[in-house]
Amino acid sequence: MEDHPLLTALANWPGRVSTQLAFEARGFALHRAWQNRMIEFWGENQADLLNRYWDEVALETMRCAGKVLSETRYFGIEPKYRSAFLDELFAVRDFVEPPFQAPPLVRGLYEHLNKTWFDREFANSELAFIRMQKRREGERLGIQTTGWTGKKRDVLPFIDEFSSALAFKRRRNRWHKNLDCGLVFEVSTDLGGSPYCTQMPLMFRISHADDPAFVFELGGNEPFNQLVDGSRLYGGGGDASEFVLGIRANIELFDVIAVSLESSQ
Repeated sequence: MEDHPLLTALANWPGRVSTQLAFEARGFALHRAWQNRMIEFWGENQADLLNRYWDEVALETMRCAGKVLSETRYFGIEPKYRSAFLDELFAVRDFVEPPFQAPPLVRGLYEHLNKTWFDREFANSELAFIRMQKRREGERLGIQTTGWTGKKRDVLPFIDEFSSALAFKRRRNRWHKNLDCGLVFEVSTDLGGSPYCTQMPLMFRISHADDPAFVFELGGNEPFNQLVDGSRLYGGGGDASEFVLGIRANIELFDVIAVSLESSQ
């Protein structure tokens, strides 16, 4: 088994529930609205199964430093934690159909994905629900978009504002928070490719000062969705307010994870 101080520290993470509660205490709720919608879609009697599924995916992801695809049972490193519950779901899954190659291991989530893919009216109603939730949250949090142009280079002032407010220290175009336990949290941005923001241009990295080459890297439009299901709704897309909301929310969630890991060491 690989021995890295980062994996040892991540093993103390308190889990999805306490993390998302702390995130909600900061005013963010899109993920919760989505989770509740999935429970409503499949039925209240399946709530315990869904919550356990989300919990186990989050634990595998964190304790393997993101080097795992829970839906396919692929592990890029020898895991310090492997969920027997997810192994069992994978073994009995009998509902995989094209074009889905790695769908959720829970039937209700798969059925929602399938319906969203093939039923345009249903997909539009789900999109309308998401946009409404984003609009309300942006208004409640007082999201300001002054200076937003849609270009990647103009994202930097927003990252700096939100990161600095959480005590991340800027070094060029990277923002760091060094914890007493040795963990290092870094926010950066990918300015390559198209000059426009076609997706969330943020990168997040967690490492340990004693072994900086071994990194838990999170990026793309849904960097934290495996840790807090539904947080993908803070991904890129939409209007300026939705994009800025997403930048702030993802940085805040990253900081929540930092706080949770620092307090658990």
